[in-house]
Amino acid sequence: MIASKEVIARADSILQKCRCRDPYKIARQCGIELIVKELGALKGFYKVIYRNPFIFLNKSLPRSAARIVCAHELGHHLLHREFAAFGFEETSLYSPASRREYEANLFAAELLISDKEIEELLEYGYTEEQITAAIGMDKQLTSLKLAAYKYKNAK
Repeated sequence: MIASKEVIARADSILQKCRCRDPYKIARQCGIELIVKELGALKGFYKVIYRNPFIFLNKSLPRSAARIVCAHELGHHLLHREFAAFGFEETSLYSPASRREYEANLFAAELLISDKEIEELLEYGYTEEQITAAIGMDKQLTSLKLAAYKYKNAK
């Protein structure tokens, strides 16, 4: 599996290359086809079909959730493409039993939440819950980002 610092480095690299945090724009720049359709209980999945990468998103997801799922699936593309022949199917983004899911979540957190946002809110004394509310992000991704931020700044 991939070390957390490598996941963070890959997120930083794609942010520098694409110069944005929009997972939809980044996916298009990476040549990934985005498909939005009814997927039942699935939130989304990443799959390579005939060497072409696809991210499928459930059309019933709220906009904020779809953005997180897209970033997560983009993480699978950039970190785990070799496993994508069978697809990654997400009904829950937070499967503690899967290292690949953890890595895709960490990638999404790094992609969607800037260090500057975290730094400013921590300087104001915000708690994790307050940061989550202030940035309008998922609680688990905020936790991952805070841990990564502390790791990067412990040096």
